[in-house]
Amino acid sequence: MLVSTVELYYRTKRAASLGLTGLEGIGLDWPAIIERNDNIVGSWSEGADVSLEKKGIAILRGQARFTGPTELEVDQLRRRVTASRFVIATGSSPGRPAIEGIENTISSDGLLNRKHLPDRMAVIGGGVIAMELGFCLARAGTKVTVLQKGPQVLPGVDTEIREALEEIAGQAGIKIHTDVKVVKVDSDRSVTAEIEGRVERFPSDVVLVATGRPPNVAPLQLKNAGVELNRGGVRVNEFLQSPTAPHVFAAGDVIGAHQHTPVAWYEGQLAAHNALKGTERKLDLGFLPTAIFTIPAMAQVGLTEADARDKGLQVAVKRLAMQHNPAAGVRDEKEGLVKIVCEEKTDRLLGVHVLGAGAEDLVQIAAVAMRGGLTRADVSAMHYVFPTLGGAIFDAMAASA
Repeated sequence: MLVSTVELYYRTKRAASLGLTGLEGIGLDWPAIIERNDNIVGSWSEGADVSLEKKGIAILRGQARFTGPTELEVDQLRRRVTASRFVIATGSSPGRPAIEGIENTISSDGLLNRKHLPDRMAVIGGGVIAMELGFCLARAGTKVTVLQKGPQVLPGVDTEIREALEEIAGQAGIKIHTDVKVVKVDSDRSVTAEIEGRVERFPSDVVLVATGRPPNVAPLQLKNAGVELNRGGVRVNEFLQSPTAPHVFAAGDVIGAHQHTPVAWYEGQLAAHNALKGTERKLDLGFLPTAIFTIPAMAQVGLTEADARDKGLQVAVKRLAMQHNPAAGVRDEKEGLVKIVCEEKTDRLLGVHVLGAGAEDLVQIAAVAMRGGLTRADVSAMHYVFPTLGGAIFDAMAASA
């Protein structure tokens, strides 16, 4: 919600090129934006509660912990609950790395509760949350510096797409530093870091820590249920079932593998089905699209070019810059590109990657095509509504390179 509002603001500021006037005084009421964000999230939560209650599902609020394989204790209610099946979906929480002065930083949760837009923000981390919030505040007017420990931001993203996004980030005023060792955060919110053997200091008004979200498992005392962990998350098999405690299933961030909202949504349904009906459905993330809500957004389904080549596949790549899409030109949203990765001999679609306006919607065209077994040639031969942003997918399939 926050990103969509800022994106609308950013696009409106640029709308003079479309012939719109009177835009000079447009601004952001940041407290109102945060309040709206909170209200929407709250309404979703309340709606879920009502839906569950209507279906006769009891809701107990409190910290639960296993006291045995089939028994839970809910501390605040002083109540014990027994069951033959359990689904763990306790999510994750912002991580807090061991950095001197970490108490002078805020998490993503803290940033979303902040009522004032900072002039300067340093971001420790370079993953999804770091880049989404970094872009959001940069487009709102904050000077953003990203300090990434590793050699690149967004390591799971296709290299070509990431490099294009980094160029756009620079145009947005975001400064990205990689191979950074953060030494300390002072009380004045200045960050001291080592980069390529030199020490640099980054003054800021807010320091956002976005170094990952560890699964919420510690209070559950999972050992009492016989549940093993894997890299800090609940260890599960292809049925989202604990191999050491077959009556326990898990879904979403608490597994610690693919921490994306659509993955959690899909896994939740799968885990519940298998817990109730038996292990009938296997986890399949092969054609599951994901999106990163930078401004513009990026989205992908399937393999990156590097992943496909690492698997020994003979790869062909097709590309289309969004500036060649007529709808993008009409809207003056020409940033980004579509990249198609397919198997050279068979034309089988291996991966589709989109950077640009509406990427989160465009990628779903590709996901359906891949799920249906369509080849690149099949998709490129289809008719589509013209002019539309979605046409970029079809035209990229037909591109010469």
